[in-house]
Amino acid sequence: MFTKTLPIIFTYTKLFSQLEAVIFLAALFLLVYCYTPAVKSTWRDCSSNGWYQTLYSAWLGESSLWRAFWPFFTLVNIIFYYIDYRAMTETYTIASWKTVHGMLLLPIVWWTRSVWVCSQNTRFKLLSSVARTLTLCLLLEFILRFYISTQMPQTFFDCRLLTLEYGDCV
Repeated sequence: MFTKTLPIIFTYTKLFSQLEAVIFLAALFLLVYCYTPAVKSTWRDCSSNGWYQTLYSAWLGESSLWRAFWPFFTLVNIIFYYIDYRAMTETYTIASWKTVHGMLLLPIVWWTRSVWVCSQNTRFKLLSSVARTLTLCLLLEFILRFYISTQMPQTFFDCRLLTLEYGDCV
């Protein structure tokens, strides 16, 4: 997360500086920490059978935080690295790159909701605050990726190779 977007923003635009980004992310974490509810001391993890039950229990807030957070967080970052690699090696066009982001949008909404309702199901409030903050950071990453693909596609894609979709690079 932020491995490709922030360097492009810092290098090619004056949208915000590195210091402003650090201050914003720290303030975001502090705000989330203040509004994160206390953890449930009586909560017990009961493992569910099958993928559907695991996803359903995470949606209802009955799953542990690590089960709601880590599998999808790992998967979405692997997908981001893969599509960025494909874009940088000029095997993905802008349309393909945007399509993968569109396919990830609804699962990210599910994941964000699941993490927020399962955040009480952990031992420490700090862990739930970090998980909630990282969900917001992923949404910010999505916004930055959209900004880069619409306003500065030439920084991420080689527009000389695009003959059919050259209009995306203008």
